[in-house]
Amino acid sequence: MGIFFYIDDRLINFDDPVTLVKDQYREYFARKELAPFLLSEICALDMLHAVVEMNNGFYKDKLVLKGGFSVRNHVPLTDHRFSFDADFSPNTKNNFTYGDVSGIRGDLIKYGSQRRCETKTDVTKNDTRLYFVEVGYWDTLKKAGYRIVERPKIEICKTCRVFTDTVTNPVNTIIDLDILGLKPPVVTHVGLEEQFSTKLFIIGSSGRQRNHFDAYDAMRIFKNNKLDLKLAKKLFDMLAERHKVKSSEYIKECRHQLDAMLKNDGKRADLENTVFRKNSFDFDEMVGEVKSLYTFNP
Repeated sequence: MGIFFYIDDRLINFDDPVTLVKDQYREYFARKELAPFLLSEICALDMLHAVVEMNNGFYKDKLVLKGGFSVRNHVPLTDHRFSFDADFSPNTKNNFTYGDVSGIRGDLIKYGSQRRCETKTDVTKNDTRLYFVEVGYWDTLKKAGYRIVERPKIEICKTCRVFTDTVTNPVNTIIDLDILGLKPPVVTHVGLEEQFSTKLFIIGSSGRQRNHFDAYDAMRIFKNNKLDLKLAKKLFDMLAERHKVKSSEYIKECRHQLDAMLKNDGKRADLENTVFRKNSFDFDEMVGEVKSLYTFNP
């Protein structure tokens, strides 16, 4: 069908994608209504593979993955959530800037042509701070009679900085890529404390639509890792300084945004529908726990 840039379409059972789920997750995901989530997961993995592989690995070290797909490497997968966007910052620790990676859409189009992929790409947002490339799996799959949850995108933050050393790891996934003859994409990620501090920081960002996901990510990172909280606080303060806000005042705004989440039924339902293991999740409890994280105490 020419849907994917890297994955062989012929190996995907689009009518029953649960056959591609790893055995340890099969019991939970063996539900027909989750098929669009599983297809979305496969699309996002294909997108990450393409970023890593195209141009002989040109983008592999120049872009640093953050956000939901990166957080998965720090938490048990059964306690995490679905995430279908690839969020990157230029690897400023290696002196890369947005200018070094600004040709990513053109390179993706070229790569798709070489791989006989019919999926299109579009720039959905390009301003002074953010650059979004939407990868059109949604439309290609819809024409073939299948549905995914949302439109996967590559997001590059033009002005973000990477403050600490990065790590390189395979992306964790519920999909058994061995069945497809593949290994997980090996991606450069932001460090643990930087991931944690960034998640806490953007909860208070003005107009942030998905700060409920950020709250969940921060909670899971804290619960499942031994963090250097002194470093995490230093990084939070560095982010505040970079955004020209006073750290103590900004923490108040973050907590205010968390309180507002409790009254937002849409965010509550959105997160409850995307966590992997619903019986272990309490939205109100999560908000309270994340509010306490701003003390940066063990």
